[in-house]
Amino acid sequence: MNENCTMATSSSEPGTRLERRAYRRAPLDRPVLIDAASASQPARARDVSGGGISVSSELSLTIGNIVEVYFELPIGFAVEARAEVIRTEDGTTALRFLDLDKEAVVALRSYCRISGLHRLENAAPASR
Repeated sequence: MNENCTMATSSSEPGTRLERRAYRRAPLDRPVLIDAASASQPARARDVSGGGISVSSELSLTIGNIVEVYFELPIGFAVEARAEVIRTEDGTTALRFLDLDKEAVVALRSYCRISGLHRLENAAPASR
């Protein structure tokens, strides 16, 4: 399996669904500026991957809307990209990046990898 894919299953429901993602996803609690044709508004990132970002926002967006997003990763890299709204639900909006430059893809993938390693490190019992 490609190291950048994650698989999640939902075994609590009959007919368990297997989900494959093209990129690792990592939590991200940072401000995001969303610039839509109708308005610009700050939002809050929930998680991010090389393919998109999930945000909490009061901006009224519909599936298929194209927006500009700007946010900074904790590793010191600013991401600015066009994105498409692919899902909205209970104040959370999922955006798929449309045109990331190569440096942004590398920074996002690196952040997600580092974030995953950090979570594993914190979850592992200390051995002495």
